[in-house]
Amino acid sequence: MKGFSWRISSYILKAVLPYFIFIWLLLSVILFVQQAGRYSDIFFSSNIPANLLWQLTFALLPNVIAFTCPMAVLIGTIIGISRMRGDFELTAIRSAGIGNLQITIPIIILGVLLSLFAFFINLKGIPFAAQIVRRIAVQAAIYKLESPIEPGVFNTEINGYTIYVKDGDLQSGTWKNIFIYNEDKNTSQTRLITSKKGRLDSNAEKSELVLDEALISTIPGNESQNKFISETLGQVRIVIKTKRSELIEKLTKGEQLPDELGLSELARYIETKEGKERVEAQILWLRRVFLSITPLIFALLGTSLVLRFNRGGRGFGIFLALVSLIGYYLIALLGEQLARTQIIPPFIGSILPILVSMLLIGWFYTSSRLFLRKNIRSYKINKLFGSAYKFELRKVFKTKYSVSLNNAILDSDIILSLIKYLFLTLGFLSSIYIIFTAFELWKFAGVIENGTYLLIKYLFFLIPFIYIQLAPSALMIATVATYVIKSRQNEIVTWISAGQSVYRLLFPCFALMILIGLINFGLQEVILPNSNEIQDELRSQIRNKGIATKKEGLFWVSNENRIFSFDVGQTSFSKNQEMKNLTIYEFSQNEAKLVKIYKSQSAVWEADRIRFVGESKLLDLQSGKTNFEINRSGELSENSNPFNALYKKPTHLNISETREQIDNTESNLEKRNYQVALEKKYTTVILPFIITLFTAPFALSLNRKGKVITIGYAVALWLLFMGVTNTFEQLGLAGFITPPIAVWAPLLLFSMLGVFLISKIKT
Repeated sequence: MKGFSWRISSYILKAVLPYFIFIWLLLSVILFVQQAGRYSDIFFSSNIPANLLWQLTFALLPNVIAFTCPMAVLIGTIIGISRMRGDFELTAIRSAGIGNLQITIPIIILGVLLSLFAFFINLKGIPFAAQIVRRIAVQAAIYKLESPIEPGVFNTEINGYTIYVKDGDLQSGTWKNIFIYNEDKNTSQTRLITSKKGRLDSNAEKSELVLDEALISTIPGNESQNKFISETLGQVRIVIKTKRSELIEKLTKGEQLPDELGLSELARYIETKEGKERVEAQILWLRRVFLSITPLIFALLGTSLVLRFNRGGRGFGIFLALVSLIGYYLIALLGEQLARTQIIPPFIGSILPILVSMLLIGWFYTSSRLFLRKNIRSYKINKLFGSAYKFELRKVFKTKYSVSLNNAILDSDIILSLIKYLFLTLGFLSSIYIIFTAFELWKFAGVIENGTYLLIKYLFFLIPFIYIQLAPSALMIATVATYVIKSRQNEIVTWISAGQSVYRLLFPCFALMILIGLINFGLQEVILPNSNEIQDELRSQIRNKGIATKKEGLFWVSNENRIFSFDVGQTSFSKNQEMKNLTIYEFSQNEAKLVKIYKSQSAVWEADRIRFVGESKLLDLQSGKTNFEINRSGELSENSNPFNALYKKPTHLNISETREQIDNTESNLEKRNYQVALEKKYTTVILPFIITLFTAPFALSLNRKGKVITIGYAVALWLLFMGVTNTFEQLGLAGFITPPIAVWAPLLLFSMLGVFLISKIKT
């Protein structure tokens, strides 16, 4: 080897760094959105101060960037050096007498620097961030205690009471049309308290619900006894004991969890524990240490892979990176599981992926170069048809149909490239998403019976959700990659020189994006509601140590003048489900007066009525006297299905169900949540088209100089788009702007920007 060249080393670093930074930023944004989704109740709560939201945002970053840093090093190294091989730059460097050692040295330096950064993040950043996250969760609970009652929402956690307020002002704490239910478990006696207005008085330890002109109705356990009592009181005060002092004590004196401890504190914590707790703490300590070394290991692994495989190109580089990542983290999960089951010591289980990687790195550097056959399909075509095939194709181009055929070839070539890069990007990003999710849940799944099966089943049903989440980012990357590579290979210049307009080059891309939008819309309406409900249930089951979440107990819903309570037992929610132990409280239209009570052991909603199954009871209170009736069968007119209010998550609903949910809910907060979700569902069809509209102009730049900078602008614009859309969405959820404006304004803004950028492209 000749003397060391700093110019060569800096050139190699410049070839790797853009891809490393781009991948690190992209993966961090995707995984941050995934993590932020776990705290959506805090991010979108109107009661939480903005400073806490910013603290939570920054607290989620350390864990994400520490996890994505090693991945970005591996992917950036492989793609960067693969690009140099594809451009024959490595061949030129080797011909100058530069060996593998000097090619590897700048990558090693980068790996060492990033390992030091990762060590600092794991030593200080992650424990500190975990403390902040827990503190914010407790503070959020305290802020919610400031107003434990929300209009339109049934509160069932206050001293055995169920409290419902139809209207009110959340800020001032004044309420209208109040309904309170309380049941004595010993005597089965029910008390119903109704009032047209009231207020909430709060202090440090308790809140007091004050009702004016309250009507108290007492119903005996056996309605046939005809001992219904109704009385009107001037004022009723109900004391609501809060857990403020308990939460404050937890905030100030709570014992720190292992995730919140630094390495030295965690080591002392390990000495005080035994059994499974000790093993879990040891695995956590070792994971932090070895995760800090992983950037250096991945830098060496990526370099050795490319130098040993005699094939260039970014696509093959991404494939190598994906295989390496999946293999590494599968071995890591296997090692941790073997340590949890005490088959091997925790140290051996944690260091296992490092050892396997070092063996592979040594083998790649010392073995002979590996040659892989190139495209087999093109090889067979050339062998079968040879020059005759080329002659016939050339002959066809000279016919009068040559223009149409040229256009067809152009369209198919662009569409096939877009599809190829779309699937490649989706596969890569989905794998990263799944790996991160598996690592997050493995500490729960790895210690329960059938935990591996539950985790695999959960990840399977998570795939549709992952696709919808990642599709916009994947489409952006596929569009940029397709046109940048064709521009770099002078294909764009060739087609334009042949008389094709830039707008004609964009046509197949726009057509494909509209088709993808329609496919995504179909998935959203048909597949996602059911798969999202299943994967949410499986995730809860995994985190609850294998115990399935039971949908049982008393549920409450309401409409204009009726309140419904019922028990769904073990039955999953569906449109025409059978309700158990149904009670319907019917009120007068103009005042908070209870006029009828219906009871049935079973009932079903059908089209425009509720049909009682079996025996039903009616308490008629309109005349001032209690009239008690028992019917063997009966029905009650009801135009809309009130039981659809059970659906709480917009991701479990299609468009028609979301609309119905908006009509049924009385809570302004929930209504805004569903309205924003509904508008986002509408945008699914055109979102791919809009993404292409403002990202394609950067990729179609005909000037090869500064191509990396141009792509950087495209990525920066994409991140700006995500930031603006999320900000507008949060403003819509908080009620500062209407849901249609919150969802459609960013899309309209960036569509106009895309049209402007396309108009500036030289044609």
